[in-house]
Amino acid sequence: MELRKTRRYRLSAPAFYCWERADGTLQEAQGITRDISDRGVFIVARELPPVGKFVELDVHLPGGTGTARAAQLHGEGTVVRTSGPGAAASGFAAAVIFHPESSDTATVLGPEGIQ
Repeated sequence: MELRKTRRYRLSAPAFYCWERADGTLQEAQGITRDISDRGVFIVARELPPVGKFVELDVHLPGGTGTARAAQLHGEGTVVRTSGPGAAASGFAAAVIFHPESSDTATVLGPEGIQ
């Protein structure tokens, strides 16, 4: 049974993210998106923020077919689950709100935007 409320798009794009560690320092890391929607993302990565942590992230989307225009999405949200070393791919899922003032989500995440 599918519980998602929005459509996810399979997309492999560089993602840079950060979160605050328990000692108060900022932890930065990077990974590759596996899929993305207007409300969330799954990032394949080695360094995983803990479930429940607030994360900020930037996803660098490539230009669409026939265009050199690329886009960057900036978002904030919460880690909802992680998959560790025993899983097919180590990574994490986050419920994220992408901010329209710093990204062009209407164009990028529309039906023809991500293939």
